[in-house]
Amino acid sequence: GLMHELQNWIAELTGLPGVCLTPAAGAHGELAGIMTIKRAHDLNGQVNRKIILVPDSAHGTNPATAVRCGYETRTIDRKGTGRVGVDAFKDALTKTSDNGADIAGMMVTNPNTCGLFETDIMPIVNMLHAAGGYFYCDGANFNALVGKIRPGDFGVDVMHLNLHKTF
Repeated sequence: GLMHELQNWIAELTGLPGVCLTPAAGAHGELAGIMTIKRAHDLNGQVNRKIILVPDSAHGTNPATAVRCGYETRTIDRKGTGRVGVDAFKDALTKTSDNGADIAGMMVTNPNTCGLFETDIMPIVNMLHAAGGYFYCDGANFNALVGKIRPGDFGVDVMHLNLHKTF
């Protein structure tokens, strides 16, 4: 009844195909999300994907969660703009000679911890997806987006929401 209806509402608001209500907090949702990404790569035989890209503005739990799930992190430098730029993302993505084949995904908060919407997110996500990585969106600031834009529409693959802050 009620919980199923809540899942449907959240799916509609996020534009994502599935919703899980069991994670109890933001960090718990991150853990479940990154574990999901890891499992997807493992099932696809992509065990070489060992790196999660994380902006230098990320919540501290983002790199901690990635490391807890067995990943290394690589920082995306914002270079004083407050946002992740296409060039900075490209540098982080292709830092090794394999053009991103070692990248499992990216964790970005949108709007970010500076309160800014990541305006270059579409070309960044397109490059990430082309390299085979998944976009994890930290939904701690979803309250700024709810009813205006759906994260699934800007390429989010996995996301947690802090419902106590959103609604």
